[in-house]
Amino acid sequence: MRGLAGGIMGGLLGSLLFSGLAQAGWGGFGGSGIGLFEILLVAGLGYFLLRKFRRPALATDYGSTRYQDTAGYASASAPLPEEAVPNNVDYGTIRMMDRSFDPDQFLKIAQDLFFKIQGAWNREDMTTLHSLCGSELMQTWDEELAKLRARGERNRMDNIALRESEITEAWTETGVDYITVRLHANLLDFTVDEKSGAVIQGSNSDPVEFEEFWTFSRPVGLNPWKLTAVQQA
Repeated sequence: MRGLAGGIMGGLLGSLLFSGLAQAGWGGFGGSGIGLFEILLVAGLGYFLLRKFRRPALATDYGSTRYQDTAGYASASAPLPEEAVPNNVDYGTIRMMDRSFDPDQFLKIAQDLFFKIQGAWNREDMTTLHSLCGSELMQTWDEELAKLRARGERNRMDNIALRESEITEAWTETGVDYITVRLHANLLDFTVDEKSGAVIQGSNSDPVEFEEFWTFSRPVGLNPWKLTAVQQA
C-alpha cells in the first residue's frame, strides 16, 4: 500500500493543483476551480493513508540464539535506548480479521513461545523448532546447529529468566499479521564438548543479560503464531 497509495495521491494532488491554477489562479482563490483548502484536505488524506498502511521494517538478519559473545547490554534499571521505547501500537489491521484479538493474551503466548523455543534449541529438538518457527529463520538455525554437531559441540542455555516483555509494533501485510515483542532476559549460555562435557566457550556460572526483538507472524485470522525473525537491540 505504501507505494500504491503514494502514487495515487501524488497523481491526484497534481491534477487538482494544475486544475485549480488553470481555473482560479494561484491557490484557487477568486474562481470556481479547486482551491487551496481542497488541496490541503486531499494532502491530509494522503498522509493518513501512508501512515495507516505503513509497514515496519522486518528484520532480515535472523541472527543466532547464542548470547555468549555479546556484551554491553544495559542493566534492568538503566533507561532503554530511544528506539526501543514503545509507541502506541495500532492493532486495527489485525482486529479486522480477528475481532477477539487481545494484546495481553498475545503477550502471554509470546512469552510461552520464548521459553519453548529456547528449550527446544537447548535439546536440539528440531521437530519442535520447525513447528514454532518460520522457514527462513529455521534455515539459519539448521545451519548453525549442523556446524555445532560437526564439531562435536552442543550449545546449552540454562536458568532462563525473562525480566521484561512488551509489544512494540503490529501490522498486516499481504495476508499475514506481524507483531514484534521486545524481550529483556538473562540466562547461562555456554558451549560444551559432547564427549567430555567440558565447557569450551561461554560460562556455566555467569549469566548473560540480553535484549532482543522477536517478530511473530501468522496468516490473518484465528491461526497460530510462529517466530519469524530475531533482532538484537
